[in-house]
Amino acid sequence: MPRHNTNNLMAQLAETLAMLVGNQQGAPRSLISEFKKLSLPIFEGSTNPSEVDKWLQEMEKIFDLLGSTNEQKVSLASYQLQGSAYDWWLMEKRRIQGNEEGVAQAYTWETFKGSFQDKYFPRTIRVKLERDLIRLEQGEKQTVSKYKAEFAKLSKYAPTLVADEVNRARRLEEGLRADIMHVHY
Repeated sequence: MPRHNTNNLMAQLAETLAMLVGNQQGAPRSLISEFKKLSLPIFEGSTNPSEVDKWLQEMEKIFDLLGSTNEQKVSLASYQLQGSAYDWWLMEKRRIQGNEEGVAQAYTWETFKGSFQDKYFPRTIRVKLERDLIRLEQGEKQTVSKYKAEFAKLSKYAPTLVADEVNRARRLEEGLRADIMHVHY
């Protein structure tokens, strides 16, 4: 067998062996090493809704890719917190550990997201963005595509207002300029 083929075969065997050993050692160690290989978003603390939303979305994409459990999601996400965000997490952990009911219950990803959003995406800002969606109009200078893009951006902050396609379409049409509305009807 040529030396080149032997090297390839040895490399493949080493890779297979490493994978098998990783599987036998358990998922957590393997998950952490896979997690660290990815381009990981760091969150240092911000009340900019776009940054908060983007960080959560990026983390969820990574969790889906890795097939993470609820508990793993919390551990991996908290690992990506730095600065004041990590300080918040330390206080949040102490709060949960100090609550006797919290110790008995698992701190889920949904619980983490709720607490995280309450801290970094306060209700007052969510209400403001919902109102912005209600008041959104195309205006005289804005193109339909720019209006639709702004509508889509604000819609994610007011999911109850656009819960289904009928409500979404109605809200979108209500903000169109009158001359465009008449073309459709």
